[in-house]
Amino acid sequence: MPFKSKKQRSWMHANKPKLASEWERKYQQGGYLNGAPHSRGGIPIEAEGGEFIIKKDSVNRSTLDMLEYVNEHGDLPMSDARNRRSKK
Repeated sequence: MPFKSKKQRSWMHANKPKLASEWERKYQQGGYLNGAPHSRGGIPIEAEGGEFIIKKDSVNRSTLDMLEYVNEHGDLPMSDARNRRSKK
């Protein structure tokens, strides 16, 4: 959830509904988050069962492409390639 609190979420939907809906749609698809570190309050989020959150240190230039691929396709690139090859 891209809002700092439920109160802020309610206010945004009441006063800026288009922007609030846009923020929520963006994060429903997953992806990279920008914001404060835990030591400065972090980013309050709402997650649902079955989602997986990894630690910040595991996200870097060498892992970001693979993480985005897994988020989009639900599989590792090599596993996905093997499955496609075996279906031909």
